[in-house]
Amino acid sequence: MQVPMAKIHVLGHRRRLDDVLEHLYETGSVQLIDVTQDASLHLPPLSLDEEHVRQIEQLRYLRARLDAALALAPLPALPARADVDLAKIEAELDADTPQIERLAHQLDDLGAELDTLPRYVASLKRLLPLVPELPDLAGYEVVALLIDVAHQGVIGDLNAEMEELIGSNFTILSDRVDAQTIGAVLVFPRKQSARVQDLLGHERVTRVRLPDRFAGMPFQQAISAMERRLMEVPAELDATRHELQRLIGTHIDWPAARVHLDARIAQLEAVGHLGATPHTFVLSGWMPRRGVATLRSDLARKLGGEVIVEEVAPAPSETPPVLLSNPPPARPFEFLVRLLSLPRYGALDPTILMTIFLPLFFGMMLGDVAYGLILLALVAWVRRRFRHRSRVIADLGHVLMLSAAWATVWGVVYAEFFGDLGHRWFGWEPLWINREEAIEPLLVFTIAVGAAHVILGLLLGVWGAARSQDRRLLTQRIAMLVALSGLFLIVAVAAGQLPAGFVSPGVAGLIVGLVLLVAAEGALGLVTGPLELIGTVGNILSYLRIGAIGIASVYLARVANELGATGPLWLGIIIAALFHALNVALGAFSPTIQSLRLHYVEFFSKFYEEGGREYEPFGNGSTATSSRQ
Repeated sequence: MQVPMAKIHVLGHRRRLDDVLEHLYETGSVQLIDVTQDASLHLPPLSLDEEHVRQIEQLRYLRARLDAALALAPLPALPARADVDLAKIEAELDADTPQIERLAHQLDDLGAELDTLPRYVASLKRLLPLVPELPDLAGYEVVALLIDVAHQGVIGDLNAEMEELIGSNFTILSDRVDAQTIGAVLVFPRKQSARVQDLLGHERVTRVRLPDRFAGMPFQQAISAMERRLMEVPAELDATRHELQRLIGTHIDWPAARVHLDARIAQLEAVGHLGATPHTFVLSGWMPRRGVATLRSDLARKLGGEVIVEEVAPAPSETPPVLLSNPPPARPFEFLVRLLSLPRYGALDPTILMTIFLPLFFGMMLGDVAYGLILLALVAWVRRRFRHRSRVIADLGHVLMLSAAWATVWGVVYAEFFGDLGHRWFGWEPLWINREEAIEPLLVFTIAVGAAHVILGLLLGVWGAARSQDRRLLTQRIAMLVALSGLFLIVAVAAGQLPAGFVSPGVAGLIVGLVLLVAAEGALGLVTGPLELIGTVGNILSYLRIGAIGIASVYLARVANELGATGPLWLGIIIAALFHALNVALGAFSPTIQSLRLHYVEFFSKFYEEGGREYEPFGNGSTATSSRQ
C-alpha cells in the first residue's frame, strides 16, 4: 500500500539553517522541493555565497582523497560522528599520501609484471629455435620480430629495404613458429640502429621489446630470468598489500569521516534548493504525513520556537512522490512491482495482490510435493548464503520460497510425489483431481480461475476510476463487466450448467455491455469496443497456461519414472534423477515467468495506473529504507 504524503514548509532564522539541515539529513524523512519548482512559494533561492562554494570544493577534494585511499585498503564501515576532526584527517592524508602512492604504484607495477611477463616468455620461446643460428658478433644489435602468416611477404620487403638502407651488412633469420606466426631475428650493426628502428616502424611487424631489466640478455637467459621473476612477484604483492593495509588500517576513523563528509556536502549543496528572505529561510518538501507531527516536535525540542513546520496543500499541478509500505511478508514482492513502474500516487498498490496470487498460480502449475520441497530447500540455502550480498536475491528468494510452499500444498491436493510415485509407493489418492487423467476438468478450472482474476482486476479498475472521477474509464470498465456477465451466462447455458431461460438475460447483458463500450470509446468505438471485449476474453483464456504447464510437468515426471523402471536399477535411478532434475529446473523457471505474465498483462491491464516517481528523501533515507526491509 502507499504511504500518504504531505507537503511541508519549514521556516526559520538563517542562523538555524545548518541545525535544521543536519537534523533532516540524520532522520532522512523529507524529500526536498527546489524553491523554483514550488508553485506555492514566490521566493528567490537562497544563493550559495563564496564561502559555501569554497567549503563544498574543499570537502569534495578531501572526500576524493579519502575514497582513493580507502579503495586500496577498505576498512569496516562506521556511522557518521559529529566529533570528526576534518583538519586532523587532512593532516593524516598529507603525511601518509606519499607512502600510500608509492605502495599503490608498486602494486600496479607488480600486477603489470604478472600480466605481461607470461606473454614475453611465450613470445621468446617461439623465437628460441632461431637463436642458436645467430653469430656471436660484437658491435651488432639483435632485434626479434613476430609476423602474421598472412603478411609473410613483409620479410622479402624488409630484406630489400635493408639492403637499400645499409647495404648487405645484416642478417635476417626466419622460420614458422606456429600456425599463425612467423618468427624473425634481424642482426645489423649497432651504429645503424636509429635508421633501422625508423624502418621497422613503418612495416607490418611486431617487435618483441623486453622490459628494461631484461633488455640485452640472450633469449634463453631472459626466459629463465622472467620465469624466476614470475615466482617472486606473488610474494611481493602480498607483502605490499599487507604493508598498505597496515598503513591505512591505523586510521580507523577514516570511514566515519567519509560518511561525515557525505553528510556535510549534501547539507551545503541543499542550501541552493531553499527559498530566502533577508533574515529567514524557507524549506519545502514532501514527507510521510504520519511523520509531520514527530518532525515538528523534534525541531521544537531542539531549536525552540525559532523554526516552524507547517503542512500546506499541494498545488493541483504537484504530484507527491510514491512510498510503498507493506507488511513484511509482502515487501519482497515490491521488487516485482518496480520491474514495471511505480503506481501513480493515490492509485492502488498491487503488491498485496501479487503476494496472494503469484505463489498460488506457481503452486497450481508445479503442484508436486517432492518438487516443492526440493525447490524450497535449494532456495532457502541460496537465500541464506547470498541474501546479504544482494537485495534482489533476498527478495526473489522470498518469493520463490513462498511459491515452493504452495507447490507442496498443491502437490498434496493432486497427490503427486515425483509425479505418480506417490500413488505407486504410498497409494496416495488426489484430494480433488488427477491432473494426468482429468485434463478437461483441470482446464475448465483454470479458465474459471482466469475469469475470477480478470473480473477482480476490472472491479479494482472500477474502484480506481471512481476515485479519480474518470467517467470514460469508469463507463468502459463497468461495460466490460456487464458484457462478460452476459457472455458467461450464454456459455453456461451452452455447457448445460444453466437452464435455457438464462439465454435472454445473457444476450441482453452482452448487447448492453457492447453498446456502453462503443459509447465510451467515442468515434472509434464501433471497432475498438468489440476488440476490447475479444481481448479480455483472450486474457481469460490465457490462464489455460496454468493447466497446460502443469500437465507437461506431470507427463515429464511420468516419463522419468517409466524410464527409471527399465534396465538395471542403478542406471534407472540415474536416468530418473536426471529427468526429475530437469523437471525441477523447468518447474522453477517456467511457472515463475508465466505467473508474472498473467499479472503484468492479463491482470494489471485492468486497473494498474503507473507513472509514480520514487520518494527520495534528503539524507540517510531511513524512512524509505525501513519501509522496504
